[in-house]
Amino acid sequence: MIQLETTHSPFSISFKQNNILLMTVRHSASPVQDLRTDESSVTAEFSRFTLNMQLVADQWTLTTSPAESIVELTIEMPGHWYGHGELINQQWPLNKIMLQSASMQTFDNGPTGLSGVMTPAWFSSNGALIIADSPIEVGINQPPADYPHFKWSFATDGRGAFSDRPFLNKNKVGDGLFTFKGNALDLKFSFSENAIKAYEKLVGHFGHPIETPPDSLFEKPTWTTWARYKTAIDQDVVLQYADDIIKNEYPFNILEIDDRWQVYYGDLGFDPKRFPNPKQMIDELHAKGFKVTAWVIPFLDPESQAFTDGVKNGWLVKHLDGSPYLVDWWQGRGGLLDVTNSSALGWFFERLAKLQVETGLDGFKFDAGEACFFPPDAVTQTKIHPNEYTHLYVNAVSKHYRLTEVRSGWKNQHAPIFFRQWDKTTSWGLDNGLHSVLTGILALGMAGYPFVLPDMVGGNEYDEKASAELMIRWTQLNTLLPSIQFSLAPWEYGEESAELCRRYANLHREYAPLIIALAKESTQTGTPIIRPVFWLDANNEETLTCDDEFLLGNNILVAPVLYPEMRQRDIVIPPGDWQDHWTKRVFRGPMKITGYPTPLETLAFFERANNHGQG
Repeated sequence: MIQLETTHSPFSISFKQNNILLMTVRHSASPVQDLRTDESSVTAEFSRFTLNMQLVADQWTLTTSPAESIVELTIEMPGHWYGHGELINQQWPLNKIMLQSASMQTFDNGPTGLSGVMTPAWFSSNGALIIADSPIEVGINQPPADYPHFKWSFATDGRGAFSDRPFLNKNKVGDGLFTFKGNALDLKFSFSENAIKAYEKLVGHFGHPIETPPDSLFEKPTWTTWARYKTAIDQDVVLQYADDIIKNEYPFNILEIDDRWQVYYGDLGFDPKRFPNPKQMIDELHAKGFKVTAWVIPFLDPESQAFTDGVKNGWLVKHLDGSPYLVDWWQGRGGLLDVTNSSALGWFFERLAKLQVETGLDGFKFDAGEACFFPPDAVTQTKIHPNEYTHLYVNAVSKHYRLTEVRSGWKNQHAPIFFRQWDKTTSWGLDNGLHSVLTGILALGMAGYPFVLPDMVGGNEYDEKASAELMIRWTQLNTLLPSIQFSLAPWEYGEESAELCRRYANLHREYAPLIIALAKESTQTGTPIIRPVFWLDANNEETLTCDDEFLLGNNILVAPVLYPEMRQRDIVIPPGDWQDHWTKRVFRGPMKITGYPTPLETLAFFERANNHGQG
């Protein structure tokens, strides 16, 4: 039974169980004028607003009114915290970061570190769960006020390093609080015995997919043109790329034709100069065994015919005066599809279907959709909050396509499609490099997204070049994740890279039946495919903070190498008997192995003894 304790000055509400403090909510900006409480409710009258707390079933709901009053609350952070979604500097758990208070919305490379898939829910190792059902600003363990504030921009100047978005709490100077700020707050609080039970309540609130993406997306790697070629693609390049993959004996499924295959963004037709016969090209790719997808965005060049048609029919986001709103994106300025307009969505998907009929394309890679591209003063057919743009865009994609991927999400946990991680840097660290692939999958899984597509092996090679070692270790990490995505060609980094990356890409195929079985389990229970080590030991400090291992289901423990030149590593073993896949040596947990050998050719992973990796 949860007991409430309130204080008048400063105002606070504490949740306790058996005299153990679980959480304290505070408001200190203004004094309470009237305070009324009983076992299942709190009503606090302030000069500008009223705060109500009500127990409904096993969940406490906090609301504020009137809507025009902005209210700020702080919450202490006992325990280790998870949830929130995708960050650029993807630390695990959240206690390690200092996130400046800012609007909680989906971002492309956000100024505080927010990224494309956000979930307004946070839960702790102590079993506390917070869900925000109203638009809010959020701060987590905020840094001192003199820390720099970065602006959102596509230019690198003034944007801040990846390692500072969000800041790392190196010197323990963060305020140790959650900060929630907004109009008409609607916060839900619940309390369970541990993090796993809290996660289950999160899934109960947001839901989970009831179907899986196509099995083929789990079984074999996706190959995309982007990191290797950027925009320098044409018909010959794509066909040669396919031949190179086959020649080097790599497994494959999808070949994605990325930016830029069309003349003008928004016009859904192949550039006749670059792709003189797209149907013939796609027929050839089909004959080689590939499925083929193309990259699509919701932006429209003002020079495109689609822009003209969209303006004429009212299918684009507008200014107050009715003129089309041109928004900045990474390839210039363009119109933005109005996803609240069913006719606009119908036009968009009808043109995609027509392109498929004309060319034989099997599906599409849907990029963007983040709230940051939706201007706050924009006019749409139905008024929406910017995050709802993301939600509606992804929902529409998931209803039309299963052989697909998206990179944004807002309360889209139901969607039976792959959510791709944001573009990774060709580097090793948690600041958007190799290590963040792992922590990012854990974070997205704990936000309720089981079907996560890791970004491309080796990163995007924007400013740095991959090494053979990075390619090998990146492929090893991907081996027992839900899917693998290649773009950079492993054979271009030497014979060892070619051989080892091929070996692990094929090993992924061996475990695909288990991964698919776990995907189907997710549709029944909401349990993630990739699980943090604490899933098997929820009260162990080592497992609760372990950021460099993961579980595939409950019976495979994976300990990849995430640092350069590392040839041994420490490994946390959860309870049970665990057998090294390669040496067959058995370890009984809970325990910690120090200095375990991890030569370049080895991905350390363990299977439950006498279980043969099932389930």
